[in-house]
Amino acid sequence: MFTIVDFYGKQSNYSCGYCKQPTSCQSHGMWAHTMTCQDYQDLIDRGWRRSGCYCYKPEMNTTCCPSYTIKCDAMNFRLNKSHKKIIKRVNKFLKDGIKGKDEDTAKGSDGGSHGTADDGGCGGDLEMGDVARNPRKELDLNEVRVLKAKEDEGSEPPQDVVDGLCLAKDPTVGSSSNLSTRSSTGGGSGQPPKKAKLLRIERKREKLIQKGLNAEEIEQKMKEAKGKNVEKSLEDFLDEEPKDGEQAAHRLKLVTVCTKASEFKRTLEASFAVYKKYQAQVHNDPPKMIDEYLDFLVKSPLQFTTGSNSPNCGFGSFHQQYWLDDRLIAVAVIDVLPSCVSSVYFFYDPEYRFLSLGTYASLRELAFTRKLHQHTPSIANYYMGFYIHSCPKMRYKSNLYPSYLLCPEVYSWHPLDARVRQKLDQSKYCRLNEDPKAVDANAIQPEDIEEVLILHGSSYRRYSLYMKMVGLKHPDENTRTYAKLVGKVCSARMLLYEG
Repeated sequence: MFTIVDFYGKQSNYSCGYCKQPTSCQSHGMWAHTMTCQDYQDLIDRGWRRSGCYCYKPEMNTTCCPSYTIKCDAMNFRLNKSHKKIIKRVNKFLKDGIKGKDEDTAKGSDGGSHGTADDGGCGGDLEMGDVARNPRKELDLNEVRVLKAKEDEGSEPPQDVVDGLCLAKDPTVGSSSNLSTRSSTGGGSGQPPKKAKLLRIERKREKLIQKGLNAEEIEQKMKEAKGKNVEKSLEDFLDEEPKDGEQAAHRLKLVTVCTKASEFKRTLEASFAVYKKYQAQVHNDPPKMIDEYLDFLVKSPLQFTTGSNSPNCGFGSFHQQYWLDDRLIAVAVIDVLPSCVSSVYFFYDPEYRFLSLGTYASLRELAFTRKLHQHTPSIANYYMGFYIHSCPKMRYKSNLYPSYLLCPEVYSWHPLDARVRQKLDQSKYCRLNEDPKAVDANAIQPEDIEEVLILHGSSYRRYSLYMKMVGLKHPDENTRTYAKLVGKVCSARMLLYEG
C-alpha cells in the first residue's frame, strides 16, 4: 500500500481560527488521496495534522499562532483533582440521575474538539480558517498500477469494532459497553448500589479466587493490599460506573466503529444530528450540510489495516460513539496509529453540557490508548493536536500530565514544564531543543531529492528519472519544499502526484 498526495505548497495570509486575525495564518498543505497509517504517524511527528483528507503544517516562525504538536504519555498519565471530580460526576449521574453542579467549565476552547469553552477537555484542532481543502484533481485509484497489489490480510473493517474501553471481558478497564442499553429507570436486581470501595474489594477477591488461592492465602493478600494504600488509577475511577445487574438511572455505552465499515452508515444520521446541534448551540455556526460533515469528520485518507502488529480494532480512522440509554449524546473522532491514538475532533449534545463531556472523553481516550498498549506495545501516547501557548484559551491542553511538545526545528520531544512555558512566554515561537548541535535526523539532503517518488499518470518513478522524462535540469522548488517538509523517509516512500 502506498500514500498518494498532491502538494499545494504554501497557503498564505488566510484567517486564523484562534486569534481571529483575517490575514495572519501561514501554512503548507497537501491533499491526501490515500495514506498509510505509518506515513501519517511519521507526518504528525513532523508537525503535520489532517482535516478530513487535507493535511497541513503551520509555518511556525511566520504564522500568527505557532502550533506545537502535543502528546501525553498515556502509560504514565496522572489524574488531577479536576479529572477525578468529572469522572465522579458522570458516574453519579449514571447511578442516580443527579446532574450535580457545573463546576469544571470554561477551561479553554480549541474550535470544536475536546475542550470547548464549556468543558475544558483535550483533543485535536481543525481551525483552518479560509484555507481551501479540496483536491485539485480526483484520482481514480483503481487506475494506478502501483495500488493493485494484494491488500493486507484482514483489510475489511469489522462491522462493529468493540475494543479497548469496550471489552466487556476485562473488568480492569473502565468500560460500559458491556452494559445492555436500558430505559432511564434502570434495571438490575433491585438491591441498593454498593459503595465503590466495597466493589473494588469484591473484584480483588474474585481475581484471587480465579488464580486458585485458598482462603488463608486470599486473606493474606487482601491484608497486604490494604496496607499498601495504592493510589487509584484512571481505570479504577472509570470502573466505578454502574455495572450490569446494578440498579442505575442510566446506562452509558461506548461503541468504537471504523468510518470505512458498512455498519457506520447505520448511525450516520444520528451522529450528524448531534454535530449540527453542537455547531449551532456551542459555536453559533450556521446549519451544516451533511456533505460538509462527511468531508470534515467522516472521510479519511487513512487505510484501514489489521494484522499481527495491530490492535484488535486495527489501524485507521474511527468514531467513538457515546450512547446514553438509546440516545447518541457524543462522538469522538480518532485515528489509531502505530504509536498513538490521535484525537481529531469531539462533539456532543449541548443538553449534556453539565457532564463536562470533553474532558471525560479525553480521559476515556487515554484509557483506550492504555488498553491498546496491552496488545500493541508501540501504542503508548495520546496525541491532542496542537498546543498554542500564545492563545490562552488553548493552554488547558497542558492539564494532562505528563505532556510533551514537539520542537519545530529538530522534531524532538520536550516536557511541557515550567522551563518550556517560560521560553514560550518570552517568545511565541522558539526552538525547544536547547542543544545547538542537535539537528533534524530526518532532514532531506540535496542528493535525497532524486529519491522522491513521483506518481505520473498511472505509474510511478524516482524523481531523478522523472526529471529526465520531462526535461528538467534541476529539481523544481515545489518538490524541494515538499521533501523538506515531509522529511527524507516519507519523501522516498510516499507518492507525490504530478498529473
